[in-house]
Amino acid sequence: MTNDDAAPGGTPASGGEPAPEGATSPVPAPAPATLIYLDVDDEITSAAARIRLAAADRVAIVLPYGSRLATSRINFRLLAREAVERGKQIEVICADASARALALAAGLPVHASVAAFEGRATDTTAPGTGAGGIGEKGPPAPTADPDDDTQTRVIATPRRSTPRVPIVGPPRPPIRTGVAVGIGLAVILVVIVGGFLAAELLPSATIVLHPRSAQIGPLELTIEAHPDATVVDAENLVIPARRITFDVAATQTFPATGVKVIDSKATGNVTFSNFDTGGANRIDAGSIVKTPSGVEFQTLATVTLPNATIQFPFTIVPSTSTVGVQAIDAGPSGNVGNNEITVIPKGENKRLLTVTNEQATSGGDSRQATEVSQADIDAATAAIQAALLADLDAQLVAGTGVPANVTTFPATHALGDATYATDPADLVGTEVTEFSLDATAQGTVIGVDPSPIGDLARGRLTSKVTQGWTLVDASVQPVIGTPTVAGEVVSYPVTIAGTQIHDVDEAALIAQIKGLILADARNRLGAYGDVEISLWPDWVDRIPTRTDRITLTLGDPQPSPAPTP
Repeated sequence: MTNDDAAPGGTPASGGEPAPEGATSPVPAPAPATLIYLDVDDEITSAAARIRLAAADRVAIVLPYGSRLATSRINFRLLAREAVERGKQIEVICADASARALALAAGLPVHASVAAFEGRATDTTAPGTGAGGIGEKGPPAPTADPDDDTQTRVIATPRRSTPRVPIVGPPRPPIRTGVAVGIGLAVILVVIVGGFLAAELLPSATIVLHPRSAQIGPLELTIEAHPDATVVDAENLVIPARRITFDVAATQTFPATGVKVIDSKATGNVTFSNFDTGGANRIDAGSIVKTPSGVEFQTLATVTLPNATIQFPFTIVPSTSTVGVQAIDAGPSGNVGNNEITVIPKGENKRLLTVTNEQATSGGDSRQATEVSQADIDAATAAIQAALLADLDAQLVAGTGVPANVTTFPATHALGDATYATDPADLVGTEVTEFSLDATAQGTVIGVDPSPIGDLARGRLTSKVTQGWTLVDASVQPVIGTPTVAGEVVSYPVTIAGTQIHDVDEAALIAQIKGLILADARNRLGAYGDVEISLWPDWVDRIPTRTDRITLTLGDPQPSPAPTP
């Protein structure tokens, strides 16, 4: 039987005689157990592996003095967890009282010796009451039978990894009593000093601090773009806009729809004859002469007729004068034949003055013609204006001359005064069937470079950051809504939010907490966030005083707890 597969003794041999009547019933034998002997240098991994390989459900680990495994309560907890996962019951056998205390603190049953574990000696360290309990004696150890291989072989001293080296040479002289005392005191002094040094140099602290984080916003902002602004105004949330100009042109031909009535007056010449021998006669311009049928004409100039003369023997020779005339009424009615204008001006003496037209009058007419009316000009200029705007919009769609980073807003387009190759007013009354207009103008539209919007919103959010906190740049994502236009002002709705985290000065925090007991250190660091503190060895209850024994790292930020209502 090997050391790892010894079963505890105390079980009666199979087939033995029944107990005599009236005798006390024997204590039931414990379940078979596996004893695992560990060396001084065995690690927790080695012990766990051997537990996994143990066949019995009850496993006892035998630890020698100075076992590396017995230096930490965590090791015993790991062993206990390994046993639970494997469905085994684990117990610890160790003569070292401090090691038993650590195992007991980890919740494991402990025994001072293999004999106590097997019930052959009093066990004063096992937990609980009754046999093997603390302060109580267990049942008397059965007598070992050298021929009974069911008894567990007890090894007084754990195995060593290598056999002892024999002493070679002359025997060592005996140590004197005084020297022995001195050596003992020296050893005690070394132990005390080493303890103080270990307490000062050995402990370490590993701290992970998750800084507090908190949400800022969301903020609802309105950022306006003004064409009169030249720089970004962070206080009033205003950015510059710009007027972008375009050269536009339009040429169109339009029909003339006006009607022109052409009325012309007939003209001609009349000759006045003065038969008055006693005096001259003056005929003023505008004097009316007419035909016997009533077609009137007016003289176009003033004429003076000298007095008539008498030719021997008794012939009167009249003085004559010819003057132009024009019909009073326009139209063909003024076209009369020769010698038809015979009625002298009103108030003249018919016996002394005569008038006649030696030639027919002509030029009297009345007809209709197509001409350019004012209404035609008004409609044409409105059409030209619309064509100029259409050219402007087409250039806006094409982005002609618009910088790549500028957004234009067609609703803000405007058209300057049109310049015409021919003044439309001069065409009114022109006798034509159609006419053309050729115009140019300058159009404008409002354009905005929206790139400053994000910085403006970020700046406003930054102003809301709590003192001693820092805004996390990656958490800030402004959302720009659809802009609206009022006149030449463009308004952008913006929503922005972000996360702020508590500032942490690692060196300053380490200086504050070094030497503090664990609870005080947690309270001090708790103001900055969630904290995890691991001390080594685990029996240390305060943060080391040496900075180089403290490791502080920052973990992911954690949201601040909601306020208690």
